[in-house]
Amino acid sequence: MTPDRDIRSQTGMFWARYRLVIMLVLLVSFLHYNTAIHIHALHGIYRRLYYFPIILAAFRGGYRGGLLSSLFVAALYIPHALGWIGFDPAPGIEKFLEMALYLAVGVLTGTLVDRINASRAQLARTAEALQDTLDEKERMEAELVRSARLAAVGRLSAGLAHEIRNPLASIQGAAEVLGDDFPPAHPKAGLLQILLQETRRLNEVLTRFLAFARSEPGEAVAFDLAVEVRAVGDLLEHSPEPPRIVLEVPSGEIRVIGNREQARQVILNLGLNAAQAAGAGGTVTFVIEEDAGQARCIVADTGPGFSPEALANFGTPFYSTRNGGTGLGLATSLRLAEDMGGSLDAAPGPGGRVVFTLPRP
Repeated sequence: MTPDRDIRSQTGMFWARYRLVIMLVLLVSFLHYNTAIHIHALHGIYRRLYYFPIILAAFRGGYRGGLLSSLFVAALYIPHALGWIGFDPAPGIEKFLEMALYLAVGVLTGTLVDRINASRAQLARTAEALQDTLDEKERMEAELVRSARLAAVGRLSAGLAHEIRNPLASIQGAAEVLGDDFPPAHPKAGLLQILLQETRRLNEVLTRFLAFARSEPGEAVAFDLAVEVRAVGDLLEHSPEPPRIVLEVPSGEIRVIGNREQARQVILNLGLNAAQAAGAGGTVTFVIEEDAGQARCIVADTGPGFSPEALANFGTPFYSTRNGGTGLGLATSLRLAEDMGGSLDAAPGPGGRVVFTLPRP
């Protein structure tokens, strides 16, 4: 804003605030100056009328408004009090005491208004801080409930995986032995292949269960996040029917603190989810942003994005919008990110967008 426009704006604000005050002062002064009847009571009423604009100015401008309005009233009343314009029959001491009261009322009222406004502002700040505290309390309670739920799911997953994996290995071994007795042309060979494929798939699910249940923080070291993102992008580009991969990664180093293998596991999991959501004709974009305290890896895709229900259940085990998905990959990634002192968050909007944050050295 230019200085001229700034001055005009301030003048407009001043006129809007004190327009009524100025008009009332000028009206009372006009009555004083033009009343030819020298009646003490009548001029006394006019002197009392000056208090209304003074108090009004104090309410609108606080101490400053009350002081300036009382000085303005006194400046307009002095010529009348001294007989230069019109005549007020009251004694001189009474008129000058009245002007002193103008100043006292303006300053006192303005001071009280300033204190009331300060108290209101303090109450507003206190209410805002209290609301922030309540929001933080609700967030922490939700986080505690979620952590307890994850711990229970982890213990359940570990127990189920242990009880199922041993008989599953026996079933898989028996199917492999039986496969030797049925050549590929045999009618039952296809059934054995289905049996082997399903047992391998179940074994992979159990492996993910155990990875989620037993995930522990790895050794935290400083590493280059950009290198890991480029490696994951290169891996996705060479996958079967990949989407278009876009890397918006700075050329220099992006040093972060965490476990390199776990960080790559998180980025790879996010990239695979994004690639599946985008499809062969879509686009997956990896973006790295940084500031003084942290670095962010943003994985975005051109898929359908997150529904409100998916956002509410982001990172919840066994919740997945994908057919046949368990949701454990994202839940494990969330736990790994938090174990490294970072975070993992999903954002609404067109397309999927997940932000993986790690602290900087």
